[in-house]
Amino acid sequence: MFGSFKKLFYASAALILLPIAAQAQDNCGGLVSNGTLGTFTVNYYSNFTVLTINGVNNNINSENYVLYCGTEAPQDFALATVGLSASTGVFRAPLLQVAADDTYTSTYIEISGHRDSINFLESPQNIVSPCLQQRYANQSLFAFNNSLTEWSLINAGFLSVMNTAQQKSVWIPSSVDVDPLQRAEYIIAVAMFYNDGVNGQSLYNQIKAAYTNLQNDMNQIPQANRNRIAWVYYDFTLSTWKLRNSAFTKGIIAAAGGISFPLTGEVPDYATLSSDDIKTILLNSQVVIDQTDFTGQPTSVKTIDAWRVRAGFESSSDLPVLQSKKVYTLDGTTNSNGVSDYNYRVAPRPDILLKDLIYVQYPSYNSTYSTVFLNTDFATGGDGRGVVLTASNCGTTKYDSGDIPVIVPQPSFTGNPTPPAALVGTGVYGGDGTNSGSSSRGSSKVSIVVPVVCVVVILGAAFAFVSFKWGKRAKEDRFIELEEEMNNEIPLH
Repeated sequence: MFGSFKKLFYASAALILLPIAAQAQDNCGGLVSNGTLGTFTVNYYSNFTVLTINGVNNNINSENYVLYCGTEAPQDFALATVGLSASTGVFRAPLLQVAADDTYTSTYIEISGHRDSINFLESPQNIVSPCLQQRYANQSLFAFNNSLTEWSLINAGFLSVMNTAQQKSVWIPSSVDVDPLQRAEYIIAVAMFYNDGVNGQSLYNQIKAAYTNLQNDMNQIPQANRNRIAWVYYDFTLSTWKLRNSAFTKGIIAAAGGISFPLTGEVPDYATLSSDDIKTILLNSQVVIDQTDFTGQPTSVKTIDAWRVRAGFESSSDLPVLQSKKVYTLDGTTNSNGVSDYNYRVAPRPDILLKDLIYVQYPSYNSTYSTVFLNTDFATGGDGRGVVLTASNCGTTKYDSGDIPVIVPQPSFTGNPTPPAALVGTGVYGGDGTNSGSSSRGSSKVSIVVPVVCVVVILGAAFAFVSFKWGKRAKEDRFIELEEEMNNEIPLH
């Protein structure tokens, strides 16, 4: 009989808690739609909301959170009626005092408009946001050491790594290898903890609209006229060049009207490049993005001349992309410690990087624009420093949601009127690829790509020798590359 009463009790409670999305006053967190890219889902009940945040692609975990806006938290029996355990995190919205485990997570809070709620932030020396730098300088923001005392002083802690042992933790997945717009959706989920989901969805829609309008304009560029854009990385530990080839890098290059490497086939992200590979890629590129981490490196290795030598070129005249000064690093905006804004803000703000990529290809598309993430000073012979933000920039430099652009479509835009230079070299990075172009510029550089070691007398014999060495080297490199993929897979970032 007791069992029957218990079933009746839960059944009655379930009726009370049926979803009532039509009643706005009960939509704690704000009435929003589920994430269209799989990042989160929302279910509304009469006195609380269940928000589920999902990781994507390489991170398939998910975590539930209960939000309530009244004076009393829902009881365990109420959570049980919707399939939640008593260990589920319960949060009263809006949050008033929070912690962030790094500037990746704090960026989402700041963009959603709730910077002042951040009381603790791990590694404050990495802060690029001027106003958070100012708060740290004024001692209204403190270093987060993940102590029990700190957790007792806050309503929630936003973490990039899930911590199921801490009920106050909120997970903002740092999923990688994703569509460029995918991680921006987490802005909505974060805003819901402040009962501000409607504003969060509006901010995301603005970012998406800007990104989509830019992408649509670039889609008008004829395939044959599209620039080839290389995204590379130099590993100082291994003295090796690598190719970035993630879903994010490929996606945003395509959105900018570009063509990424490899030109045919597929290679893994962070694929190791031979000396011939990197030369072929750079010779065939109209734009180069270098994501090399220069942290701890001497100033002497950060110059464009040092970059050229690492790539194997004796003179800038040997490389068209250097002559056109189209080599960019990703430290266009930093703090005084040299920490790049790109590292933390690109996830929720891919529209900024897309605008940068379009501008460096087509300055006339928006002649008044200045790049944010891409450092245009790197290839121009300057000191290599981008814009440095300090606490004094708070209130004068648009940094959070205040710099979301309104993009007016340009239906007549078609990019450059002529195709890029003809491809040189062979293989997936060279002439065997697509978008071969029609110009002969760069064809004389093949000798740079494959150095002739022996001096031969007959020109035909020299050509045969070079061709043989090229094919043999490519096969050996691919074998080594496959072996490294199986035995020493490089983690994604």
